[in-house]
Amino acid sequence: MYKRQFAIILILALIIGCSGSKNLKQEIDEVKQDTQGTDSVLVILDVKLKEFSQEVKAMRETYNENHISLENLYKLNAESKHTLEQLSTELEEKLTTERDRNDSLSALLAKNNEEQIAGLQAEQNGIRESLTGLTSSIQTTQFQVDSIYATMDPAKMEVLEENLLNIQSQFSILDSSFSEYQLSVADHMMNSDEQFGTLERHAKVQDSANYDILSQLVLLENKIISLTNSFNELMAMPNTSPNIVTSTYSPVEAQSVVHKPATAKMDYETYKQHYIDALSSYQNGDFMGAIDDFEMLIRNDSQNDYADNAQYWVGECYYALDEYSRAIEAFRKVLNYADSNKADAAQFKIGYSYINSGDKVRGYNELERLLDLFPESSYREKVKQILASR
Repeated sequence: MYKRQFAIILILALIIGCSGSKNLKQEIDEVKQDTQGTDSVLVILDVKLKEFSQEVKAMRETYNENHISLENLYKLNAESKHTLEQLSTELEEKLTTERDRNDSLSALLAKNNEEQIAGLQAEQNGIRESLTGLTSSIQTTQFQVDSIYATMDPAKMEVLEENLLNIQSQFSILDSSFSEYQLSVADHMMNSDEQFGTLERHAKVQDSANYDILSQLVLLENKIISLTNSFNELMAMPNTSPNIVTSTYSPVEAQSVVHKPATAKMDYETYKQHYIDALSSYQNGDFMGAIDDFEMLIRNDSQNDYADNAQYWVGECYYALDEYSRAIEAFRKVLNYADSNKADAAQFKIGYSYINSGDKVRGYNELERLLDLFPESSYREKVKQILASR
């Protein structure tokens, strides 16, 4: 700014010098006054210029910020639009997938409904066949009881007949339960058009009832098999034994000897009579008494022809008392006898004992072991059925 004033004064001085004006001082004063006024104006303009520059700078910054915000807004709007389109597409796909899944589920539930009804009908037919087989077994047992009537004491025969009547009574109760089960199944089939949830709950109830009935059938079948085996043993016993000295024997002596410690080895006929009395105790439900009698026979002569049978019936007594661990221990001892005719039956009952005690895996393994050890056993077909239904 001062350089500009000096230049102006110099120019004025030159002009004045050239013109030779007499009013040089006056003109210089006027120029100074004008210069001062100009300086003031310039100062004011310079201040305003700085203020304007600051305002312009602030506006530029605001513009830049607004421009960036606007660009971000445009980008956000574009991204939101793209995201909305993606969500719309995904929602449409999910709705389509869900619709297809619902259709598949409906078809599957309908198919399961038909399969469950068919399964219930098959189970009903199977139970009916089991009941028919049990009826045949009871009739066979009745025939066997009649066959050995002549060889049995009348008092003991009355007890056996009472036991058979009890079994028949249990069978009647079971048959009544089966009739109720048939009515329940029929009602279930009539209402098969109801909601699938209701059908599934009914199916679970039917499965539970079916399992209870099958469990009762298995228990009753085991009792019948055990009683039948004991009757068969009595029928198959020879009346005499070659090269064995027989002794006179009476029922009164039998009762007195059973409860006395064995001090001398019994002869064949005495041993046999004690064995028959022990079997009678088992058939009459006196399982603890039968255990004492059978164990007494084993202690007296463990090499007798009936010793392995006695050991087997010890296991059957514990099995009837639901003492499965002791039953398994007793049945395993039967397997220690060489050429025992009860070995396969003992192995079969070992498997059943484990199953009834809750260890089904071990029970099935023991039943499979029977198939390996006893290829000619009469229990093979039954074991195969059990293993196939697990």
